[in-house]
Amino acid sequence: MTLTFNISPFAGATPVEFGMPRVKVLELLGMPSLASQNNDNWGPLFEINVGYTPDGVVNHIGLAPGELELFLIGKPLWTPNEQPDPNPTFLALDPEPLEHLGFLIFTRLGITTTGFHDDDPDDLSIVLYPKGKWEKYLLKAKRPDLKKYGR
Repeated sequence: MTLTFNISPFAGATPVEFGMPRVKVLELLGMPSLASQNNDNWGPLFEINVGYTPDGVVNHIGLAPGELELFLIGKPLWTPNEQPDPNPTFLALDPEPLEHLGFLIFTRLGITTTGFHDDDPDDLSIVLYPKGKWEKYLLKAKRPDLKKYGR
């Protein structure tokens, strides 16, 4: 079954939204393939990861290539058969991202990516975060060499 997500900066990836209670996520996505105290994962390779605060509300959404359709504000990014590097699309909307610990951080979008800059197929992911989630890391972040990010 293919799940569809539409990224809305700092809001989530509908149907999953930041601040949503875990029970609602489970109603929308069904039982996870793997669950822990603060994370649920769906898909044979855990392509969908939803993280929760200690009080059980969504505080991050991770997506990796797999059986999902992904849109950014209605514009197609990935299909189950094609998962191109999303960084050029994100760079068009946020041309001055930062980099920290191997993550490209799009501060205007509430999105991080990893794995695309070094062609690591086991580490490809897009992670969405609400406002305020990455601020403590931004102090150590630097301007990246964008040539390695498809630009």
